[in-house]
Amino acid sequence: MQKKIILKRKILSELNKWKSEYAPNYALFIKGARRVGKTTIAEEFGKTNYKSYIVINFQEANELIKDLFVNSLLDLDYFFNAIQLQYKKKLYPRNSLIVLDEIQLFPKARQALKTLLKDGRYDYIETGSLAGITKKSKNEEILIPSEEYTVEMFPLDFEEFLAALGDDITINVLREHFDNLKPLNKLHNEILKKFRIYMCVGGMPQAVIAYLNTKDFEKVDFVKKEILELYRNDIKEQKEENYEYVGNILENIPSELGRHDSSSKTNIFCISHLNKNARLRDYQGALRWLDEAMIVNVARNTLDPSPALTLNLENKRFKCYMMDTGLLINLSFNDSDFIQNDLYQAILLDKLHINEGMFIENIVAQSLKAAGHKIIFYVEYDNYNKLSMEIDFIIRKNRKIIPIEVKSSRPYKINSLLKFKQKFSNKVGNQIVLHDADIKRENEIIYLPYYMSCFL
Repeated sequence: MQKKIILKRKILSELNKWKSEYAPNYALFIKGARRVGKTTIAEEFGKTNYKSYIVINFQEANELIKDLFVNSLLDLDYFFNAIQLQYKKKLYPRNSLIVLDEIQLFPKARQALKTLLKDGRYDYIETGSLAGITKKSKNEEILIPSEEYTVEMFPLDFEEFLAALGDDITINVLREHFDNLKPLNKLHNEILKKFRIYMCVGGMPQAVIAYLNTKDFEKVDFVKKEILELYRNDIKEQKEENYEYVGNILENIPSELGRHDSSSKTNIFCISHLNKNARLRDYQGALRWLDEAMIVNVARNTLDPSPALTLNLENKRFKCYMMDTGLLINLSFNDSDFIQNDLYQAILLDKLHINEGMFIENIVAQSLKAAGHKIIFYVEYDNYNKLSMEIDFIIRKNRKIIPIEVKSSRPYKINSLLKFKQKFSNKVGNQIVLHDADIKRENEIIYLPYYMSCFL
């Protein structure tokens, strides 16, 4: 029998902060995609920080439980007694936690939190996504509580993946070299190998655990395939948006990210590729649903790069990344029952004869999102509507903007980076090139290995 593996997650510090500074006046809302580990972290937190805890999963809760949140809030003694009897667990005032799992499936429970928090007997954690909640709440006239402390949970980042491997040293070495811009020399190739393994496995906890237990990419692939099928079923079952539109966007992410059209050479998502008669306005609800479900990371184009990055975003041009690169790899090769281990080996050794750049760019977007950045890019066209400048990512550091270019093959050019610096010189700080080589600096251009994107 395999030993149960508990993964170390950095989000735990946010949970501790909530408990010490905001509970019991605020509920904690852990937002994240399905299977990203929200319930597990909430349960582990309940086990180690409270005398007892109860998990109410609204995907499984019966009508009796749901009715309590609607019709029994005027008698909270009865409300809590009924929950204890139903789940056969005793609750202790100020020493018990109630977890409302998959809250998006029953928004009325979220509305009930205002009353439950005012009562103050117990602490509450909600888990779920915002997918469909806004529309459901509006249709059912549900009041969303303001007493929420919200944190986002993402797949394991590279640091957490290394910790799962039992490696607590590498990340500290990387941080020291990043801070001082010191080349890693012989260490670089070994760390890049681990990063490629991370890229193939991805950061979904079940996939990581499958890798730790078996070191077999076929077993990992089976887990990721199951997760993608779960997402497809969720898309079909949701009633808020046209499920065909939502599904079309999801299934076309690999082809759009991997597209290098000769006239544009950009992977901006083109709605007309889904259907020649498709219009963006028809698909915006579907895109929003995927974004709120945290299945994808949507990147927006900025019309005027400045330290106030979110003020000049447009809806017309966007890119759509998968929130987990391991899932993107699986989605890219979904025409077979499973991905052969030799295919993963080709990715690991950089010998895959397709555009590997989309996987690298996706994992950088994933790293930036996990680090708290908005995913923003910049494109510029000339008078003939030909692409003249494209910056893969833009982030803000202090009062400057930092353009980031991701290079997946050699030799590569940095023309766009130089043009960008020239055009927006007074706004731009350092410029970053992420590549598969070691650290180096040339004036204001800093070259970093892909795996250091987690420090940006």
